[in-house]
Order: sequence, then structure tokens, then C-alpha cells
Amino acid sequence: MKKLKMPIINLKMNGDIMRYYIKFIFSALLYFISVIAFAENTILVNKISNSDGSEWVVERKGDNYNLKYVNKNGMVYNNKSIITSYVADNDFFISSDSSENILVSMHYPRDVYMFEFSSSEIPYLISACKQITLPSVNNQQAVELLTLCFKKDSMKKLNLSNIDADRVLEQNNLFLMRKIKTTIVSDKSFLYNENKKHKTKKPYLIKGDQVEILDYSDSFLKVSYSTGPKKIIGWIKYSDIL
Repeated sequence: MKKLKMPIINLKMNGDIMRYYIKFIFSALLYFISVIAFAENTILVNKISNSDGSEWVVERKGDNYNLKYVNKNGMVYNNKSIITSYVADNDFFISSDSSENILVSMHYPRDVYMFEFSSSEIPYLISACKQITLPSVNNQQAVELLTLCFKKDSMKKLNLSNIDADRVLEQNNLFLMRKIKTTIVSDKSFLYNENKKHKTKKPYLIKGDQVEILDYSDSFLKVSYSTGPKKIIGWIKYSDIL
């Protein structure tokens, strides 16, 4: 009868060993997960503290950035769309002026995107612009900067948390900050009338023609072109100078 009980004891021992291995594997899995989570912890990239105790922080988790503002009362505002994963840590900058407003700028190969916010109780958007590098007609200057900014009348109640960076800098939301001179890049640049729907009867511009950019509207540029004593004014496509 004692020999008949031995298999039962063995079964109990095997069950205990199995439970032990399951616990071991489960613990190892939890450890592995915790290591991965630790590796992807939020990294502090930059921080600016203001005199009233408020602060601006740039955080990175993996390839994703978060621009965070903590006001003097501890209220937190976040935005994960302004600083994109296409820029490296050394391709964007944050700085503050004498009023402690914050300027965030991202540098891409050809463009620079800039956002300015107040450091008030609510971090309202003050301005949003993008600068496009264009060839200059000035021999003493290598490039010209075409600056297009978000329309002021569309900026009401926009703050760090509710701003969509892509929508703010859409082509139809921008205006020309200042006039500049540059050259036509496309082989043919047709001139359009004021409604920008019909081509004018005037000659088209060609690659290398020098123009002065007077205005911007919905992906069209109002330009002035001089040929001898005559001056031609019309609208061209934005893409004709890129």
C-alpha cells in the first residue's frame, strides 16, 4: 500500500515545481516590462523658470515631445503638436524676453516655425509664424526670409493646450509680415488677377526673374515685376518661388 502512495507524492512535488516556475517566469516578465518602461521614461530636454514661480518645460518620451507650462498656481498646460518628432533636441530652441513671454522655434532644413506664448495665468498664443528661406537678389545677402504669420483676428482664446500647430500654420490662415525681393524658381510662372482664378493676358514670368513680394493670400503671392520702364503687378502661385 505504501508503494501506491508514491506517485501521489510525486504529483504533488511536480505541481509545486510547476507553480514555482510559473512564478519565476511571471516575475522575469514583469522585470523585463519594467526595464522597457524605465528606458522610455520622460526625459527633461529644457526648462525655463520665471520670476513668479511659473515655468516652461520641454519633455521627450521616445521620439515624442511635450511642451508644458506650469503657472504660478500649479495649473499645468500641455501641447504635443508644436514640437514634432522631425526635429532633434538641438534643432529647436526656447527663450524668454523681458516680459517673460516664451518663444519656441523649430529649425527644419528650409523653414523655421516660431510660436510665442504669454507666461500669464493662461498661456495664450501671442504669435505664430514660419520663415521660408528664399534666394536673395541682393549680392551682399545670401538669402531672403519670407515670413508668414498667423492672422491676429483668428488668435482669440488660443492657448498652449488647445492650439493645433498644423492648423494654425495652414496656408489659408497666414499673412505676409513684410515685403521682400526674390527670384522666380519655376520655369514658367503665370500671373493671375485679383480673384486668383483667371490668368491675366500679361506675359508669364520665367525662372530667374526678380520680383518683389507685396502680399500673400491663400497660397498666392502678389508680386511686382519691372521690365524697363514698365511695372507688372499680379498674383503668382506660392510654389513658383520654392
